[in-house]
Amino acid sequence: MRSPFTTGPFKSGSRLLIGFGAVLLALGLGGAAAMHFGLVPVSARPPHNALTTAVLHDTFRASVERRAREVEPAPDLADPGLIALGARHYGQVCSSCHGGPGLGQSPVALSMRPRPQSLPAVVDGFSASELYVILRDGVRFTAMPSWPSDGNFNEIWAVVAFLRQLPEMTPEAYRAATVADVAGSGAPPAMAWTRRGPQMPVKLHDEAAPIEDYLYAAPSTGWRPIGLQDMPVAYCAACHGADGTGAPTGGQAPNLAILDADTIAARLRAYAEGTRESGIMATVASSLSGPQIEALAAYYADLPDRTLGAPDRGDPERGAVLARRGDFARALPACGACHGGEAGASGLGVPRLAGQGAAFLERRLDSFAAEDGPDRQGWNPMPAIAKALSPDERAAVATYLAGLPAGDPLVPARPRVPAEAGADDEAAELLLRCTACHDPGPALGADRDLSPNLTLQSAAYLDHQMALFDAGRRPVGSMQQAAHEMTAEQIGRLSAALGAAPAARSGLDPERARRPDFELAGAGKLAEEGDPARGLPACLSCHGARPTAAVGLLPRLDGQRARYLEDRLDYFAGDAAPEVLAPMTEIASRLTGDERAALADWFAARPPLAK
Repeated sequence: MRSPFTTGPFKSGSRLLIGFGAVLLALGLGGAAAMHFGLVPVSARPPHNALTTAVLHDTFRASVERRAREVEPAPDLADPGLIALGARHYGQVCSSCHGGPGLGQSPVALSMRPRPQSLPAVVDGFSASELYVILRDGVRFTAMPSWPSDGNFNEIWAVVAFLRQLPEMTPEAYRAATVADVAGSGAPPAMAWTRRGPQMPVKLHDEAAPIEDYLYAAPSTGWRPIGLQDMPVAYCAACHGADGTGAPTGGQAPNLAILDADTIAARLRAYAEGTRESGIMATVASSLSGPQIEALAAYYADLPDRTLGAPDRGDPERGAVLARRGDFARALPACGACHGGEAGASGLGVPRLAGQGAAFLERRLDSFAAEDGPDRQGWNPMPAIAKALSPDERAAVATYLAGLPAGDPLVPARPRVPAEAGADDEAAELLLRCTACHDPGPALGADRDLSPNLTLQSAAYLDHQMALFDAGRRPVGSMQQAAHEMTAEQIGRLSAALGAAPAARSGLDPERARRPDFELAGAGKLAEEGDPARGLPACLSCHGARPTAAVGLLPRLDGQRARYLEDRLDYFAGDAAPEVLAPMTEIASRLTGDERAALADWFAARPPLAK
């Protein structure tokens, strides 16, 4: 019996499909041949025809409108400082293609296909969210780039705020907004390129193949030849001012005059490499030679400490409480626990905050709360802390810190141990409670496998851990109960007493002490150098002697009980660990079980650091 698919209409339909497929194949082969033999015109000289223009433009508008619906509400785009910050970036980067009010576009831009639009003429046709999407994502098949960083997108709003001003702006007002006036402070010093310095690899988006066709490296020629022209201060002054305070942008750009040279130089290198994310700073820092980075850091660090004062952005009294005392009930440490004293020189990139611009601080806190800060990698508790603060509290903290004199040590307001030994009877009584679980010897837990040696830690670290227990963010039942039974004041006195106690060495486990030397050597290399291929930082970059002494919220590991350290690393590597203001969950999960055990033994064998 014949199949119905080989006769009648079915047979005709099959022939039609085969013929249609043959036509498509022929067209495909013909198109491939045309491209291979160079028959497809790619010249940018003739303009696009009307059909091509319409298709590209309609596709562009529809895509942008769709993605703009997903954008969070914009900040206050009428903020003069935010507008000023966006104006500086527009003048140094965007104006090359998009022109300015009453000013023509560059002949180079007008020779592109498709041509970039004159923004003063068309910007009113886009909403703020649409402008944000265009700046963030760029436009494929045009010269419009995506934002030159993969994070810190909050800074894009500064450019959006300025773009909203373009339609009503005169050429004179545009020039005043985009060109830095440094004449009143004397001629800025020249900083010669002299030599390139070490070439730094740049982390920017996903690298495109073929890799050999591109060079992701700094220093570069830059969008503007900032470095090659030997006058980087003139460009920096556009946002930071000749005095470094950030006055031209109303404090939206950070106050560099209060920072030390090491911090400034480290930040510039990080911006150039892309490890610290900022589309605004990447275009500047990547164009500087090594000697220019050092010269700029020294120039701003040598300026007299000046501040802009505290604007009316929030409640300074509420900010003072959060900055000096924190909020124990929410496990929020005082700002001074990390940013006080000599924190600016800790080597962890922890800046001094006293006297910093309020607008800059508030914008940074808002970025962290949105998990879109400039430095999302490494030890960074700021996203968790900023999210726990309300917008009003973030504004209050920024206002209070901006009103402090530069150099204020920002010491946390915590109880101190009395000068006379044994005078704090309440702290001594509280210490007795600890011996129920921690060894009653001098190390308070040194000889119990899973109980930590409390004498190794700083008062700030212990105080904060008790706050985490009290808030339920460290799920250890016995410690949660202990924290609940004490007041915040009592915990403060107990932490202060332990923090002032001499660091006692933990007892060593004889079985673990016989670990093969090659395993300990591998652990030592991880601790000292990390493993960049696996994204593992060196343990000592955070837990080393100098940073640990400066940043109180980091635990000391040297001399700690090995089984306790291994247990903590295994816990972090599992799926049950909550966010505890640390990146250890991600780091520990990249280590093998043997590596975690060897690291625990390596640290346990080291002598404890003196306090």
